[in-house]
Amino acid sequence: MISKNFFRNRFFKDFVIFLIIFFLADIIYSNFINKNNIKSNCISLKDNFYFLEKNCFFKQKYIRNVNQYNVFTNEFGLRYSGKKFDKNKDNIFYFGDSYTYGLGLDYKKIYVGILEKKLEKYNHLNFGLQGYSPKVYKYQLNKMINDNIFPKKIILALDFTDIFENDDRWIDNLDKKKPPTINEKFIQNKNESKKEVKSFKEKNLKVTRFISQFVNGFFRSLRLSIKNFLDKENNTSVEKTQIGSFIHSNNGELFKEKSLIQRSKNLKQTLLEISKISKEINSEFYVLIYPWPDTLEYGQSNFNWERYVSDFCKINCTKSINTFPLFFDYKKENLFWYKDLYIKEDLHFSEFGNSLIAKEILKVIE
Repeated sequence: MISKNFFRNRFFKDFVIFLIIFFLADIIYSNFINKNNIKSNCISLKDNFYFLEKNCFFKQKYIRNVNQYNVFTNEFGLRYSGKKFDKNKDNIFYFGDSYTYGLGLDYKKIYVGILEKKLEKYNHLNFGLQGYSPKVYKYQLNKMINDNIFPKKIILALDFTDIFENDDRWIDNLDKKKPPTINEKFIQNKNESKKEVKSFKEKNLKVTRFISQFVNGFFRSLRLSIKNFLDKENNTSVEKTQIGSFIHSNNGELFKEKSLIQRSKNLKQTLLEISKISKEINSEFYVLIYPWPDTLEYGQSNFNWERYVSDFCKINCTKSINTFPLFFDYKKENLFWYKDLYIKEDLHFSEFGNSLIAKEILKVIE
């Protein structure tokens, strides 16, 4: 009589053989049939400057409260919808950080993606990436001009973080043709051995990575669906952010190394340089501003961001694009505005919040 141990041992051996054959087949397929890497990220770091790789695709996971979503990059190394660049069309350049990039959302749900559908006569080039600031935008603009690609309109999204990141994160390069360099204290993931393992998996285990991403995405979506179904609580409380607190509070801790007045002057100087370039190439230049949740809740008693941008744009912009009134109006009329306008437990805008930004941009630039 055949014992149970025989079947268990046979099953274990067959399973091991299957895994070996599967991984060998995956390596052959990955190296000789499908030569496109299945990546977990398209951000690269070179010479202390990080950027999106050209013609890249990955499934991005942001925070636990959002589903994973697709990110595609074009021939310029910019996140895009998949729509091809048409050299016969005029261009709109969108500069910004993670809000412009569209962190947490599919491309069609972010304000650049929404505007692309409404203004089909333009190419819409999205230069946004998390942690970028006006020093980077100036480099990006000059690089495109050097490549003979000019904007008809420039929309620069100015975020509260730019007060700090323009001074602290980015250092102008003496060679103007090279990008600014990031302060080393902001560089993450320096472990080279982990990078080598990751690179090996991306190049040699593409089927495994595809299955892993699919399974991960399925269970992530299922978990969020169940959580949203069970979570009936509509939290209306808004926490104060550390960075955004300088708008509504006199937070001396943030300005130990450099005063708010000095930082705002330095930021303005970089914006003036971008404004000068836009005038030289006869491009319309717009500065876009939007509120964080704690700005809507606690106001601007310490530093008025709207006035700061409005004063700058009187002579240096075509117009400012101020979405603050639109968001304040929505807040007055809706008790659960926080849930409607922003990603849950986050500062970034929801699809609806992005649609309001797109609405205001469209009203101003057309």
